Amino acid sequence: MNTSLLEVKNLSVEYWRGKEKIPALRNISLRLNTQETLGIVGESGSGKSTLALAILRLISSQEGRVTQGEVLWKGKNVLSFSFEEFRKLRGNEIGIVFQDPFSSLNPVHTLGKQIEEAILVHNPCPPKELREKTIELFQRVRLDDAERIYHSYPHQISGGQRQRVLIAMAIANRPELLICDEATTALDVTIQKEILELLLRLQSELKMAILLITHHLGIVAHYSSRVSVLQRGEIVEEGNTQEVLKTPQHAYTQELLSSLVNEPNRRS
Repeated sequence: MNTSLLEVKNLSVEYWRGKEKIPALRNISLRLNTQETLGIVGESGSGKSTLALAILRLISSQEGRVTQGEVLWKGKNVLSFSFEEFRKLRGNEIGIVFQDPFSSLNPVHTLGKQIEEAILVHNPCPPKELREKTIELFQRVRLDDAERIYHSYPHQISGGQRQRVLIAMAIANRPELLICDEATTALDVTIQKEILELLLRLQSELKMAILLITHHLGIVAHYSSRVSVLQRGEIVEEGNTQEVLKTPQHAYTQELLSSLVNEPNRRS
């Protein structure tokens, strides 16, 4: 039986624009069970990435703040954790894959070194073992010629390969939750499907939960068991993915579904 891994309760976030306060999230509540995939879907500006940043406590205090609510990880409110307590959690029990792999990777370090650093933060080990773990991670995410990738820099590989490197980094410490924030948006359709299938395989192998954040309802339809629809910082509909798709109750969900249905006609 699945048990609750992550709970967000009545979470609100605001950003600052000069002296003006801009609400970004309003009373967001959701639950993610162990080994489950929850889709968060909404258009650009709906608050999807803000939700990911709030969960990971990555909202800069100079840009905004959480104004109310809780983020419970295994029943404990991580918003009350000290910096050191949360540092042990982020990248270890919770991993994240962002949208743009090029800006997420350090251009002056080899990819092998960057993976090794991600491992060492939480799991110190001898150099030989560290290298072996890194090569194994590259192989696990289906990167051909792992030895070459190990010695390469970000600009020397393709966008799809960079995203696989980011996934390898995110799963380096076998997290229980992987947050994917528009992780395939910058990729072409073929590579996008490959990455999503890879994520599902890794989820099964590592027994992870996935928070799948996307603007594309079609991705949620194929890869998540439950969905929360986000509009202008509020969840307007949620439930079993197939039930929501079959009988959407909110006008915004109906609009997203209509766009999905009409998509082939726009491409033809």
